[in-house]
Amino acid sequence: MRRLQRSLLVASLAFLAVGCVSQRTVDGKDQPAQQFNAQEAADTRLALGLQYLQSGNYQQARANLERARDYTPENPSVHTALAYYYQQVREYENAERYYRNAIRLQPDNGDTYNNLGALLCTMGRFAEADQYFRQALAIPDYVKVASTYENAARCAAKAGDIQKSDEYFQRALNHSGRNSTILESYATVLLEQGRFEQLAQVLARRADLPQLSAQYLWLEIELAKQQNNKVRQLSFIELLLSRFPESRQARDYQAQTSEPNS
Repeated sequence: MRRLQRSLLVASLAFLAVGCVSQRTVDGKDQPAQQFNAQEAADTRLALGLQYLQSGNYQQARANLERARDYTPENPSVHTALAYYYQQVREYENAERYYRNAIRLQPDNGDTYNNLGALLCTMGRFAEADQYFRQALAIPDYVKVASTYENAARCAAKAGDIQKSDEYFQRALNHSGRNSTILESYATVLLEQGRFEQLAQVLARRADLPQLSAQYLWLEIELAKQQNNKVRQLSFIELLLSRFPESRQARDYQAQTSEPNS
């Protein structure tokens, strides 16, 4: 892999060194050929890299993203994409380095602060993560406020700070009260904490929204189990298996029921 990357880099540098060359036209006159555009080439490689990353082809994703970086070393979007790549392959130190590069190159991008906060939380560096979530929220005109509060809330819960987690979730819902993802996220945390009364309240809000999801139905199943409500539990199990038979939640339930003595 390293040899391939070196050869790609050498080829890239050789191509860049060519610069502007001459080409002969129909009338026999020499005219300068179109000069290589590093930014356009980087954009193409970046798009390819992200497509490969999405499809799970990490080798090609890295090759294209590194080529984009070679073309435009000071491009914050490329550094962010490389950070995401390293995050996906769980090389967290490299991911952190590229996120910090992206922040240095574009210090007013709230998404990068949010992403770095999420990474640091994954690494167990909860206080640092909280600082970066707050920095994202402090940026004027930052639009993803609700999702950043949600990330901060989940991180605080992971750190064991229930009060701060609740506060952040409430702020997230203040900004996007009918966001099913945030409600389900909050409910999942409450279930993990064994706070079933609050869980019931959050799921009641989620029940008012039209779209079902596998996660919501699973949460209702778990709540009904805790309430010892067999009828309600079975009704949500039937919904889960009929509406989302291929979901992780449905597969987990079927695996549990197929176990001996289950």
